[in-house]
Amino acid sequence: MSVTYKIASTIVRLAGVKKMFLKNKEEILEYAKGQNAKHVFDLDKARKRAERKKYHLIDRDLMGYRLISYQKNKSPAEGAVLYFFGGGMITQPDKWDFKLSERIMEQTGKDVWFLFYPLCSEDVKVDKTYEVCFETYRLMTETYKAKNISVLGFSSGACLSLGIFLHNNALARPLPMAGKIISVSPGGIPDVTLKENKEIWEKMNALNHKDIMIEPTYFKTAREITKGDKDLPEYMLDGTVGDFTDFPKTYFYYGENECLYAFADEFKKAMEKYHVPYEIIVGKGMCHCYPLLRFFREGRVAQDEIIELLKH
Repeated sequence: MSVTYKIASTIVRLAGVKKMFLKNKEEILEYAKGQNAKHVFDLDKARKRAERKKYHLIDRDLMGYRLISYQKNKSPAEGAVLYFFGGGMITQPDKWDFKLSERIMEQTGKDVWFLFYPLCSEDVKVDKTYEVCFETYRLMTETYKAKNISVLGFSSGACLSLGIFLHNNALARPLPMAGKIISVSPGGIPDVTLKENKEIWEKMNALNHKDIMIEPTYFKTAREITKGDKDLPEYMLDGTVGDFTDFPKTYFYYGENECLYAFADEFKKAMEKYHVPYEIIVGKGMCHCYPLLRFFREGRVAQDEIIELLKH
């Protein structure tokens, strides 16, 4: 483990980041709204950066939500990456997401589609998020061959990277599958009061002392926030129970020291049940979504590995 990572993880632990995840529903939503007010995407600034770095930034409206794409050229490339940011379905993307999207475009030569999907802190439930994400993928298939589309997601976005294809299967497969999925720290928010979910809840709590960022208690609150009183398909809340028929090769990245690592075995079982080719990559001693960050060696290596996967 690199010295830089050890120092950073110690700072995060001492800062008490996990305490936020112990808040109740109202407090968490208030926190999210405050964070989102700070992280407002500046399109003019982003366009000036694109002009300076000589690439194209295209802005679209999709069902009332912003969809931007990073392109090296004015006309679309042969392949593309659909990028889903993380944030627990309640917070906006930040600079790390935009930097990585730009880097992927520069190093792969592919277009990167970046959706500001509906957040459940905006008085919508997760079925609306699925609807807009699925429509984004449908729109991509009008421009690119499905086999030339890769989907990359982090945390809640990792759940969406899998979830839109579970949704596709639930809808009797109106769209062709993408060529590849890379899902970084996906999990689920199952109903942990049910007997069948007791084991995953125990596994998450067993990893809690290692996790410097996320507190398992949040997953109970997250289910309340994303579902509300709606009767939703369970795969929208817990992807491990979905239909993975005909999924493309799927790569899972986890930090060994994150509580979401508890879901790795559940996804492994699902992949094997549906005969899906997959790889699970585990960062030894690493935290949640470690490949998103480049300032420590382990994150940089994992991110470069992901970009290499996206080239093909």
